[in-house]
Amino acid sequence: MVIKYKKPSPFLSPFVAHFWEKHSPENQQIGYETETVLPENYLNLTFSLGSAYFRSLEEKSPFAALNSPQLETLHTGHNFYKHQANNHIFGIKFLPGGLYPFVHLDFMDLINVSLEMDQIFGAEANLLAEELYQLPDFEGRIERVERFLSKQLIERRLQKFRFIQAGTQLLERQHPDAGIASLAEELNTNYKTLSRAFYEVIGISPKHFAQIQRFEHALELLFLKPEWSCTEIGYHLGYYDQAHFIREFKRFAHQTPSAYRESTGKVETVEQHKDFQQFLSLEHLLHYEVKVY
Repeated sequence: MVIKYKKPSPFLSPFVAHFWEKHSPENQQIGYETETVLPENYLNLTFSLGSAYFRSLEEKSPFAALNSPQLETLHTGHNFYKHQANNHIFGIKFLPGGLYPFVHLDFMDLINVSLEMDQIFGAEANLLAEELYQLPDFEGRIERVERFLSKQLIERRLQKFRFIQAGTQLLERQHPDAGIASLAEELNTNYKTLSRAFYEVIGISPKHFAQIQRFEHALELLFLKPEWSCTEIGYHLGYYDQAHFIREFKRFAHQTPSAYRESTGKVETVEQHKDFQQFLSLEHLLHYEVKVY
């Protein structure tokens, strides 16, 4: 099975992390029963171009068939997927808050859900899906989606997006102990205003965002830095002690850092896994050939 990736054009790079496409040929057996995708601060627009695939959230809901264009919102818990032969899924992964300037949505109540894309873009979403199905290759589909998104940009929503983007970038750089109050001060605002903007643009509080962000960094280091011990990684990421690191990691991963590291031990470490966050899905690491365009 193959998964393809490509970075966006300069115009979309402030908003989109990358485009992706996964394909399971009709005559190929799926090498796993269920794919588990760990929590992340990103969301996806997805188009099913082949047979239906199935999604469940945190094992609290039955698997639902997905064969229409979907907005899969930021998920703070595990997403579970079942794939089958002739699955062909094209997706756009947006940076935190990156979809906000393209839609008339407040994301406060839109986490851990899937929405039919025509609820957001109207009939254009289904027309776009039909065009993507007709196009012969990955890069052609990317070009079509980039044209579509360029026409959807809502200029008046850019200011709030840029404010939140500045906040997420500061969180990326600042020491974890600095706290959200320090972030608000850096942005010349107060905690209440900052928190309200995070909820509106991303869907969760700045504190929750920072916790998931640090969890993602832990996954990355556990996978890409095998020479570092779990204790060293916890210290590097600013956890109080090893017990704090293990407790926070288990909250999101449902396993210890050492257990996660052991599960990825058979995977060759390559830079593409970092660039496209492959470490969020063990099934991606173990069962898919990566092609970067």
